[in-house]
Amino acid sequence: MDELLSDVKAGRLDPIYVLHSEHPILIERTLAAIRDQVVPPAARGFNYDVVEGKASAARIVSLAQTLPMMAAKRMVFVRDLAGMPADDTEALLAYLAKPNPSTVIVALASKIDKRMKLYAQLSKKGWLHVLEAPRQVAPWLRAEAQARGVKIEPNAVNRLVDAVGGDLSRLALAVEQLGLYAGDRPVTSDDVDDLIADTRERSVFELTDAIGAADRARALVAVASLCDQRESAVGVVVMLARHIRQLSVLHTLRQTNVPRPQWAQAIGVPPFVVDKLTAQARSYSPEALALATQRLATVDRALKGDITLTSLPDPSGAGGSAWTGPQIKALGRELGERVMLEQVVDGIVQLATR
Repeated sequence: MDELLSDVKAGRLDPIYVLHSEHPILIERTLAAIRDQVVPPAARGFNYDVVEGKASAARIVSLAQTLPMMAAKRMVFVRDLAGMPADDTEALLAYLAKPNPSTVIVALASKIDKRMKLYAQLSKKGWLHVLEAPRQVAPWLRAEAQARGVKIEPNAVNRLVDAVGGDLSRLALAVEQLGLYAGDRPVTSDDVDDLIADTRERSVFELTDAIGAADRARALVAVASLCDQRESAVGVVVMLARHIRQLSVLHTLRQTNVPRPQWAQAIGVPPFVVDKLTAQARSYSPEALALATQRLATVDRALKGDITLTSLPDPSGAGGSAWTGPQIKALGRELGERVMLEQVVDGIVQLATR
């Protein structure tokens, strides 16, 4: 992509660009660079056409053959070339052999079928561009911060990549937000935690840590945070079941005298996590963990529709204080799922040994 942008900014323009990417920000920036070079803002009124909806080869070629008005070039932008049927590409294939030198076509493709002759010809001519994220995101992130005039510490770069992942659009937005938040000082990893990482990742760890500490209030706050982020209720239950299983495996490892250095591999966690899980396992007996697993399985089946809400068992095991199936159904799906998660988490915490 860097080479493509360098050529465009230097005025070395191809007659056709077909762009595909899983990262919208790469598409947006490439499109903007080409458009700025081909048709400056003052020339766009007469020399910039947009093809919406299902693209037609005949319409694209017709627009491309139009001469520019009071400008050197014109541009035709096709929002999605992927919807064009294979039997409608002949006009465009013929155009590829002799494109209009005064027109630049830029077409986005939401998907690429390389079996089609059109894409094969575009690729052969070097006009098909698949814009991919860099293998190492951290250098891209540092360059993004530098371009925006945002100072950021190395630890903050690593923390931001851990919190956001490889989504370039979200990373760019996070850099902008952190720059506004930090002002003239460098962005720190604490800034990332305060502003960005208070999301699913943090809430998940807070929930498992709160359950391990048998801290009911903190656990319910974490459930609320996950629900506010519209996290899948089934996903939360699966994550909780995994955590309970890890605590159960720890009990088994201790009872069977498995050497401690082997625990991390047996549980499937990094070695530094073992101590934390060991401390949490002390709060729950093997019997309590087995009961917690049963209750999570009940909620999982209910969320997936395997148990009707009118006959839903009480997942918390708390007896008459629980919500009934009809009451949960009346709340609606989102609020009903939230209540069910709160019930089961509350019930698990109550299983802790006092």
